[in-house]
Amino acid sequence: MASVDKKQHIIDVAVSVLSRKGKKATISEIAAAAGVNDSVIYHYFKNKTDLLFYAAAQSLKERLVDLERYLAGIREPVSRLSKLIWYQLNYHDDEPEYAKFTIFDSRAHRDFFRHEGSEYFLHWIIKLNDILKDGIRGGNFSPDISVSVVNAMIFGLLDMENILVFTGKRGTSAKDDFDDILNLVLSILKYDEKEKSSKADNKKKMIVSASEKIFSENGFEESTTIDIAQASGVAEGTLYEYFNSKEEMLFSGMSNHFIAHTNSAKKILAASDPVEKLSRFIKDNYFLYLREPFFARNFIAGGIYNESFYYSPAYEDFAAYMETMDIILDEGKREGLFRPEINNRIFKNLFIGCFSHIMLRWFNSSPQAYFDTIRAIDWTVTLLLRAALLKSKK
Repeated sequence: MASVDKKQHIIDVAVSVLSRKGKKATISEIAAAAGVNDSVIYHYFKNKTDLLFYAAAQSLKERLVDLERYLAGIREPVSRLSKLIWYQLNYHDDEPEYAKFTIFDSRAHRDFFRHEGSEYFLHWIIKLNDILKDGIRGGNFSPDISVSVVNAMIFGLLDMENILVFTGKRGTSAKDDFDDILNLVLSILKYDEKEKSSKADNKKKMIVSASEKIFSENGFEESTTIDIAQASGVAEGTLYEYFNSKEEMLFSGMSNHFIAHTNSAKKILAASDPVEKLSRFIKDNYFLYLREPFFARNFIAGGIYNESFYYSPAYEDFAAYMETMDIILDEGKREGLFRPEINNRIFKNLFIGCFSHIMLRWFNSSPQAYFDTIRAIDWTVTLLLRAALLKSKK
């Protein structure tokens, strides 16, 4: 038997043995079932864990082929998603021992995702991502979702459903809950009818979202409308049905974020203590941008350090957001907590300048080369409060 064939034979046998016994299976048992000596196993595999990972990969590879056949000819994203969920539930119901050794003995092992065997697990993730992205492009799913997070939610939910079944914590079949699972997932992916935007609004949001990513990755000047159109899944001419220029796309995206930030800041104003309000506003501002890295990079390069920004509607929205800090500072002055001589405009510029320089450092080098992210935020709060407070507060 050729070397490659022998290795594949051992993997195929290992899949069978591990599906029955999980990680309790020994190298000797696998070797005996494969008709080879133990030493032959170690010639091809570093140890039992290495063989287990290859066996898990083999199972995933075979399932991917089956899934492709299962989805063949189905173009509508909701139907494809429904089929994928049903397939996963059904397969694990029918092969519970396989599910145990792939979930508990492989994916739960931190080394699995550094092993070449994890390649086929990643293919499953990509398959679901493709379905979700097709649904967004086609208007079937909301454009305002994180594909990576929804992917994790769906596969995580399916894993938990199957785990509870084959550990005896609930009924005998995860498929029994298929309708409830699908309805819950679709409620995440789709707008409520009362909140659903028009197709035109959805398409405009998709273009803005795609342009934000392209600008962030390539830089504004180097980005082309062809790049944006391709990322949006629309014709280049469609862009000009919604925007007059590349710059308008840039500033439209910024405005959307600033308006959302302003609404978020209103919650901060509900706090009772101006010192706490100022502290929260500073921290929340950092976290808003850290959660939105594409926007953050565009805002620094295409906003703060772009002269045109200061003459755009986006700047007006940014200024409205920053008025939250005026409200906080004025309240603190009235209550005798902040120094009355503080010039609000200068204080805001101190904050914005500090923020923009720290963000530039994070963008252009690893955080460890400067200081820990959270520590930097804490220091910003500490020092800005020191600048604002009428006297030291302990």
